[in-house]
Amino acid sequence: MMKHLILTSLITLALSASAYAALDLDVPSMNLPDLGDPANNTLSSTEEAVLGLKLIRELRGSEPVVEDPELSGWLRALGNRLAAHAPGGGNYYFLIVKNAEINAYAMPGGVVVIHSGLIINTDSESELAAVIAHEIAHVSQRHIARMMAGEKGNPLLTGLGVLAGAAAASKSPEAAQAIITGTIATQLHRQLSFSRQMETEADRTGLRILAGSGLNPQAMPLFMEKLDRRTSDLNGDITEYLRTHPQSIDRLSDTRERANQLGKRPVREDGDYLYAREKLRAMTAPGSPPATKGNPQLTQYAQAVSQLRRGNAKAVLQALGTQSRELPVALAIAEALNISKRYADTEALLTPLANAYPGQEDILVLLAEALLANQQAAKAWQLMNRTRLTEQTSLEFLEVRQRVAEQAGQPVEAYRSAAERSLRMGEYKHARAILEQASRLPGSPAQTSARLQAMARDIEQMESRQKQLDRF
Repeated sequence: MMKHLILTSLITLALSASAYAALDLDVPSMNLPDLGDPANNTLSSTEEAVLGLKLIRELRGSEPVVEDPELSGWLRALGNRLAAHAPGGGNYYFLIVKNAEINAYAMPGGVVVIHSGLIINTDSESELAAVIAHEIAHVSQRHIARMMAGEKGNPLLTGLGVLAGAAAASKSPEAAQAIITGTIATQLHRQLSFSRQMETEADRTGLRILAGSGLNPQAMPLFMEKLDRRTSDLNGDITEYLRTHPQSIDRLSDTRERANQLGKRPVREDGDYLYAREKLRAMTAPGSPPATKGNPQLTQYAQAVSQLRRGNAKAVLQALGTQSRELPVALAIAEALNISKRYADTEALLTPLANAYPGQEDILVLLAEALLANQQAAKAWQLMNRTRLTEQTSLEFLEVRQRVAEQAGQPVEAYRSAAERSLRMGEYKHARAILEQASRLPGSPAQTSARLQAMARDIEQMESRQKQLDRF
C-alpha cells in the first residue's frame, strides 16, 4: 500500500469562520446513494490531506494559477463560505487557473481548481457556487479514495495510478480521468455505473451545501441546462466540463427535483462576484464582451479594469474618480493612482480600508507599494507583518512582502518571504538554500530565528520522506 508521508504539520490553511456560517437554515435531508466508506481501508483522511498539499504546490509551480490577491482572496472567501457547510469539515484549497475551457475539478485533500473560462461564463454567484459546491462534495465524500478502494487486485498499482491521475489533472482534467479510469476500472460498465453514483452523490450533497450557505439551489439545475444547451456551441469550449462531469437527463431531473424539495428560501449573494468576474475577464479574456446587463456602475468598472490592463490610468481615474465605497472599485482606483505616481492619494484612500479589513492582501499590496514609493518602508512593513501567512497566501503578496522587508531593514524576513514563496511552489531545495543564507545573517530576533529553523526542519523531513515515497 502506497503511503504519502509529507508532514501534516505543514497543512496551514484553516477554514475561517464565515459570516454566512451562522445562518440557521432548516435544510431537509436528502437520500444519498449508499456507497459506504471503503476509502478508509485504502487512503486515510490524513494521507489524502497530505497528498492534497503536495498537489497544490505542484500545481502552483507548473500552471498559470491566477495569483492576483484580490481574485484569489475573493474565490477563497466564496469557497470557505461553502466549505463551512460541507459534511466532515477539513481543509480546502481554492485556485483559479487561467484556462478558457469551461471546467472545474477536484483533487485529493480538498484541492478545488476553477478555470477562468468557467467563472466568466457564469451569470450569478449562485451559479458559480453550484459548481464549487459540487466539487467540494466530491472531496467531502472522498470519491477518489473510494475509487482506489474499488480495485482489490493490486493496491500498489491503484495508488500509483490515482497519484498519476491527480497529478495529470494539473495538466488536463480529461487526461486525469482517463488515467484513473484506466487504472481502476476492470470493467467499463462497472466504472461508468460507479461514476454516475458519485455524480449523483456530489449533486445532492452540493445542493445541501448551497442551501446551507444561503445561495440558490436552483442554480445547479439551471447551470446544467445551460451546459446542455451549449453542447453544440461552435466554440466547443463547453464540452470539457461535460466530459469530466457526465451529464444525463436523469441526473438533471434528479437535481431539479431535489432543488425543488428545498423550497424557496432567502438568497444572499455577494455583489463582489460581479466585479471579480469582470476583472478576471479583463485579465484572461480581454476579447470577451462584458456581461454587465445594463448595470451602469458595473459597466463603468468593466471598462476601467480593461483600461488598467492597457496601463491607461488617466482614463480609469476619469471614469471612476478618486473615491468609492465599493471595495473592488476602490482597489481599481488605487492601482490607477499608483500608476500615476499619486502615492499620497493612494495612502489616503486605502489606509481606512486597511483598518477596516485588517490583513486583506489586495489592500496591503497596493498600499505597501505606495508607501515604499514615498519612502515609508517602516510603515509598510508594520502593515505587512500583521498578516498571517497561510498555504494560500498569494505569490504576489509574498513578492511585495519581500521587497518591503528589504527596504525596511528586515533582511531575515525578506529571506523568509522568498523561502515561503519557493515552499508554496514545491521548490524545497531552493527554499532550504534560502533559509541557510538567512541563518548566516547576524542579529536576527529570536522568534524569527526559531521560525526559520522550524521551516528548515520541516523541509528536510519532507525531502527525506519524499525519498521513501519514491521507493514504491
